[in-house]
Amino acid sequence: MKRRKFLFAAAAPLAASPLSAAARNEPAQGPAYHFEPEPSAPLAHYGKPTRDGKLALRASGAVYLLAVSGGHAGSSLGMSTSSDGGDSFAPPTPISPEGAAVSSHGENSPSFGFSPGIEAYALWERSAGGELGTELLLSRSPAFGHVWEEPVRVTDKSEPSTNAFSSLGVSPRGEAYAVWLDGRDRAKCPPGTSSVYLGKSSDGGKTVQPNVAVAHGVCPCCRPSIAFGSGGKVHVSWRQVFPGSIRDIGVATSTDGGKTFSEPVRVAADNWKIDGCPHSGASMVVKGDRLWIGWYSDGEGSNSGVRLSYSDDGGLSFAPAKIVSAEILDANHPDLTVADDGRVLMVFKGRAAGQQDGWAPSGAWVLEAFDDGSTTKPQLVPGHQSSISYPRIVGGTLGRVFVAWTEKGEKGQTQIRLSRGRRQSA
Repeated sequence: MKRRKFLFAAAAPLAASPLSAAARNEPAQGPAYHFEPEPSAPLAHYGKPTRDGKLALRASGAVYLLAVSGGHAGSSLGMSTSSDGGDSFAPPTPISPEGAAVSSHGENSPSFGFSPGIEAYALWERSAGGELGTELLLSRSPAFGHVWEEPVRVTDKSEPSTNAFSSLGVSPRGEAYAVWLDGRDRAKCPPGTSSVYLGKSSDGGKTVQPNVAVAHGVCPCCRPSIAFGSGGKVHVSWRQVFPGSIRDIGVATSTDGGKTFSEPVRVAADNWKIDGCPHSGASMVVKGDRLWIGWYSDGEGSNSGVRLSYSDDGGLSFAPAKIVSAEILDANHPDLTVADDGRVLMVFKGRAAGQQDGWAPSGAWVLEAFDDGSTTKPQLVPGHQSSISYPRIVGGTLGRVFVAWTEKGEKGQTQIRLSRGRRQSA
């Protein structure tokens, strides 16, 4: 079995001086965020449980919320829009056809994105029943998400196999890219591992081009991610399984629109040994010529936490990883975004170390990253009543920030919660 050689990322030089907070691996003193005291449940009054929310902003100020509604046995997918800055949201517009059972749990949940124009795309899974598992589908809206067309199938395999833990990215040219974990290549993968595949639509979501294998032997339940760099670069990340069940983050880059990919680069030698899949993928964004990447690792046991790194050479090498979750316990599931005003923001979940002997309900923690690689100290978003899951973040202009997560209520039903904040002066 021929395997692609993994390149170890050389340490990219930090722009800051050796005495900077980035070099000392310490949070910088910087601007804080003021959040509303209580998060809202923007879709609760429509009468169904909701979960796995994703957010987007448009230049008009509209806030978009992708949500899975209903119980796990009969879930549907829809998009709701707020035209008043998140004060209220319209009833969700259906994305999944009537009767289609949407499969969504944890990191294996739908995603969406906008083109530079008026099109929106959503990537989701439909339960196919029996041994068929799920179908990975791409839906298109020709009108800002207010109406959705029939979905198209993303995978092109002739025999059913797993296809899950997907991510959607829309390139600056308006092309829709899907990456996911696929089980079709068993002969190329060691037992207990999977493959990363990519599918691309260049015709407005009408069809998906032949699938491209990006990597084999990867962790089978850690979501891959995608980001678009300067010069048409396409970056894909995943968690690779190295000999000895070491599971660290890898990145490969395409310069031809996703047709071929470079040799993968190991972002950091965390050396996380775990005999099983941790269900924790990386998040990537691009600002200018810099590729930012955040992920979680147990490391070698004494250095667990959410990590942040970046590449200034198109993914060929990465700066030394910085643990940004500080003393926050059980930190995991980071999500990165570049705000409309250029701020690089991260949110992750975790427990406050000084509360309830370290077992306080997990909450959403927000930080800002700067050009010198330093970050602000993570700040807890207030108001959650029980442990949250899978927080997401977007940033607008004038220091605005929106954070969404899933949280269970008193009766055990889940609802998406939304909190809004503003950046304060340093």
